[in-house]
Amino acid sequence: MENPASTPKVVPDVSFLAELISSDSRALLDTIDGLKKIQVGDDKVNLPKVIVVGNRSSGKSSVLEAITGIQFPIDRALCTRFATELILRRADEIAVNVSIQYAERPPSGAQGGGGAREPFHKATFDEDALPNIIREAKERMGICDNGTQKFSRDVLLIEVARPDVYPLTLVDLPGISHSTAADQSLEDQSIVNQLIESYMKKPNCIILAVVAANDHLVDQKVLQEARKHDPKWERTIGVITKPDLPCSHEREYLDLANGRNNMHSGTLGWHVLRNMSGQERSSGDEDRDTIEERFFKSGTWSSINPANRGVKSLRRTLSKAILGQIKTCLPKLIQDIKNKLKIRQEDLARLGKARSGTEEQRSYLLGIADEYQRLARDAIEGRYRANPGFFGGIGQTATKLRAELRNRNRAFHVIMETNGGRFRILREGGDYASTELAEPNDELPGHLRQLIKEYSIRDPEPKDESTLKADLQSQACFSRGGELPGEAVEELALQLFREQIEPWHDITWMHLRETLKVVQAFVHRAFIHVIGADEQVEEAILTRYVDPFFDKKEEDLRCKLEELLLPYSSGYGPLLEAEFILGMRSMAERRRLQHDRPKRLQQQSCGVEFSQGECLSEDRPLAFRDLEDPERNECCTEKAIDWMTVYYEMSLRTFTDNIINLAVEGCLVRDIPTILTPRDVCGMAPETLEALASESQESRSQRQWLEREVRILQEGLRECQRHERRSLPS
Repeated sequence: MENPASTPKVVPDVSFLAELISSDSRALLDTIDGLKKIQVGDDKVNLPKVIVVGNRSSGKSSVLEAITGIQFPIDRALCTRFATELILRRADEIAVNVSIQYAERPPSGAQGGGGAREPFHKATFDEDALPNIIREAKERMGICDNGTQKFSRDVLLIEVARPDVYPLTLVDLPGISHSTAADQSLEDQSIVNQLIESYMKKPNCIILAVVAANDHLVDQKVLQEARKHDPKWERTIGVITKPDLPCSHEREYLDLANGRNNMHSGTLGWHVLRNMSGQERSSGDEDRDTIEERFFKSGTWSSINPANRGVKSLRRTLSKAILGQIKTCLPKLIQDIKNKLKIRQEDLARLGKARSGTEEQRSYLLGIADEYQRLARDAIEGRYRANPGFFGGIGQTATKLRAELRNRNRAFHVIMETNGGRFRILREGGDYASTELAEPNDELPGHLRQLIKEYSIRDPEPKDESTLKADLQSQACFSRGGELPGEAVEELALQLFREQIEPWHDITWMHLRETLKVVQAFVHRAFIHVIGADEQVEEAILTRYVDPFFDKKEEDLRCKLEELLLPYSSGYGPLLEAEFILGMRSMAERRRLQHDRPKRLQQQSCGVEFSQGECLSEDRPLAFRDLEDPERNECCTEKAIDWMTVYYEMSLRTFTDNIINLAVEGCLVRDIPTILTPRDVCGMAPETLEALASESQESRSQRQWLEREVRILQEGLRECQRHERRSLPS
């Protein structure tokens, strides 16, 4: 229980404020409050503000006092010079915070010295102290009745928090003055007009347009401003004050209150209030509402519809306006709830059902194994549309395994063609040997060039053919055996071939290692996707099944590489004789054309033309002289180079295809779906199931949290949709 003696009197009569919030509004606000606690709708709901606007001395502060029960200063010395916001919010404990929200730009001509920008804060609020608070706030804002600044853009904030109020903000604003007002400068009027406009233009502000019955209706500038910012008067309530004062134009205000003035009528209508005079206030013999009720029982104003007179009816209308304003936020709020609910339900589905027993654990793991196998097969076969939630759209590449493998295999093929040999053999004259390593292709797609860069392979060593011939001739001369002259060509070619394929091992192992990483990353993502948020199960499956699988596959790939490379590194792989013979013939033809080239150029310079395949008869024996005359080149180095070149080209194609098909696909890719199968799960012992599928405390807590949030979201959605349906136009 609160101790009245020790608790500050923060709100004199909470019942007044409670009348502003209808039961429907309470239900909606309770729902919104519950949603905000789970971070839903924070940026979608602008709770209503009630602003009191009118001419100077129209009784605005008295209207605010009648609505709230808080006595705002009404004497001329304390007339409203700045905006005052009374902010109500719900909290478990009663608390008050009074502060100044300074404008971004300090007001010109501020009085009060350095104190004009000093912090202003109070933690207690008694209604009797409000005049003193306003005086002190004026000083801090630099307002001085006799100075150059009489109004301020700064805002006095009175925040009241307690468990029995609902969120609402009421705003008292300076009065609108006529352009001919002698006690206001043009700058003062500009400050007031800008301040009022800044509130009236906000869609969440409910406008109480206050007009005094003792002033001409045409002089009420607030009506023009309300029409400007709320053309249909959907959020404007007209309030007529001072009906007790004598006036010559009473009839036009009676017509206004009775809805007979089409120019200034709206959805929320007009209300008449009879506030206390200064004498009635000081005497304190009767309360405000009693005086008002007696006034409306007789006289001209008694003809007003009871629903349009008195503060109680105004509170009811204001309550409807507040509910209507809250409902305007519902479409965006409902969409936000649906989005969050979908996410929470998906998270809950990924956690799966609670699993405490063996059969529940087995069923859970069967679901994981079955879904993983489906994902793995779809990825291997490139069926990405089968599960867009995992494989994603065009921009997502990490889970599209078949595409990744194809790109890496293509990069491997290009690297082997361009950088697979130890030497790049240059023909005499600077031309590349026709069947030697291909030139790097600058026309490759960007993603392929990027993959090739990851391999960091050195470029082959350029070597002139003449230098290579000399080296081979030297080796042949010092390696002669009992063979007939010219028969050493095969051995020379094999020695040169073995030197040329030295980079194959490192390039291929690098490719296999990178492919292994790609596959391993895919498998990890697949299990994470299937398992969901349970890190304990994820870690158990990765440790027990995934990691051993890839450890074994790394060794399998290493062995397969040695196996596929062995025919070339230790002996030589058998070739298709017909293809080899065709290759040698093609090489001989190229050499013949190379030998013919100088004489062709000479003949062309003399005007003689012949086809590309035509050979000068007297030069034909020269084209094969090196191949046929042991006396000219007994070591046959040129033939050895040609033999090696053809053999290398044929072997490169075979070796590259074997690595892709027998190593990558045969040893690794085809076994990806077998990492964890439903058959494995069916054969698991209870202790294995417990180790793999038991639910962690974190998962249990996560499920409880998600179930609670789903429940709040579902209840909130139902409540919001119920009110949205009620507000639909007929």
